[in-house]
Amino acid sequence: MASIVDVAIVGLGPVGATLAALLGRAGVSTLVIDKADDIFPLPRAVGFDHEIMRVMQNLGLAETIAPFVVPYRPTEYHGVDGRPIARYESLPPPYPQGWDPSFVFTQPPFERALRGLLETLPSVEVRLATELKGITDHGDHVELAVVDAAGAPGTMLARYAVGCDGGGSLVRKLLDIRFESLDFDEPWLVVDILVDEDKLHKLPDTIIQYCDPARPTTFVVGPGRHRRWELMLLPGENPTDMSREEVIWQLLGRWLTPQDGTLWRSATYVFHALIAEEWRKGRVFLAGDAAHMTPPFMAQGMCQGIRDAANLAWKLALALSGTAGTALLDSYQAERRPHVRTTTETAKALGRIICERDRDLAKARDARMRAEFGDPPRVQFRQNLIPPLTAGALPPGKTALAGTRFSQPRIVTETGVCLLDEVAGSGFRLVLASDPGSLDIPAALEQAIASLGAQVISLGGDETPPPEATGVIAIREADGLLAGWMREHGVIAAFVRPDHYVLATAATAPDLEGMASRIARSIHIEPAAERIS
Repeated sequence: MASIVDVAIVGLGPVGATLAALLGRAGVSTLVIDKADDIFPLPRAVGFDHEIMRVMQNLGLAETIAPFVVPYRPTEYHGVDGRPIARYESLPPPYPQGWDPSFVFTQPPFERALRGLLETLPSVEVRLATELKGITDHGDHVELAVVDAAGAPGTMLARYAVGCDGGGSLVRKLLDIRFESLDFDEPWLVVDILVDEDKLHKLPDTIIQYCDPARPTTFVVGPGRHRRWELMLLPGENPTDMSREEVIWQLLGRWLTPQDGTLWRSATYVFHALIAEEWRKGRVFLAGDAAHMTPPFMAQGMCQGIRDAANLAWKLALALSGTAGTALLDSYQAERRPHVRTTTETAKALGRIICERDRDLAKARDARMRAEFGDPPRVQFRQNLIPPLTAGALPPGKTALAGTRFSQPRIVTETGVCLLDEVAGSGFRLVLASDPGSLDIPAALEQAIASLGAQVISLGGDETPPPEATGVIAIREADGLLAGWMREHGVIAAFVRPDHYVLATAATAPDLEGMASRIARSIHIEPAAERIS
């Protein structure tokens, strides 16, 4: 019988690689297969937000990917007359997650960095040029039938499997899971140009949504000389014909000529809004585009998938170690599906603004938006569009703070200023507004801390112990971000999950007892559980 691993991942794109890295860092034995023999060499995704950058930071990749990542520019929506009807910017500092709220990036070297990390993790094995042919759930493990590059068949066994194999996911098809359509299917042409350095001045210095009924278009300022256009295909236009280079340059004529840059990539897509009806069947899960497809109008496509990975990784690690019951795994769909649906509906609504083809309706849209947002429009913040979690591994009858994203403040240390996770790690944590010596920590809460390996952090410390220190870490903030959050919401303690979402809070010392029971119920802690076999 073939040896068995804890988790098998099908697909080594950004989502599969991130999931493998998170599992590998947790010591979970992980096998990843991908039918391609290398990274796709051209850009596809172009944006991600601060939550995803924090995941990369936690994986130790922030400095590695820095050369390929730059902050997102403001976004303007231009109406029929070419004037702005809406403007979105990033939240000002201090940044809630410690990073600029949004970024543009170059995908191939970003993926290369993730794969480089996987090579350093002893519990992760990667097999490229290996194609999935079948999957069977035996109740206590999953069997994957595969074929290698030479056509030789093989079998892989895993306690759990995750399909991260894209929108055409074979895993999803083999599980007979259907997509729910959210009624958005629009054909677009995506064009990436490397613009000559001396011609960049011809282009806008901000991201623009041209809400022009004649041809709705998105212009994106990428890293370096990279600029992207997404152009809606009109009725009767053939995608193959529209992808010809001479046609592309005609479409870009209002901005550039063929002498101004080099065509890097072009592709036609139908922008979909789709969500899998089931995200788990037995021991098999879906993540990323295999589970959902989002229109690109919020740059949330890859973000959604990496949030899936961050959500699922810690739950699989706890269930596999026996620390938590397997019921915890049911919370993956309960949390991620509503979150993805809400975000996708928002992206779809923005897409409807952009994609309006009727000129009279577009003029009415412009007038309505100027009446609502002003002329010129007042600034809105992109991050306010991302919802909290509403159900899942959260306390029953949860408070307003449970399911919200927990901040990462800048911390003052003896060697300078750094971000919280650099000092406190990225696991569970109990954050206290004051010295724990002034609080009577209940035994049940102490037990939850010990079971989950949670780091205790107190605010207001004069010095910060080094990362290897045990016990409580006393931190001193540079900006007061976290202390202000706790005062604003009237809490003295917050228990935070590894994916940086708030699990439970306490407003008073007596509330700490209730916090402990809420944590245990939410995470399905099993004090005497044994490792799953």
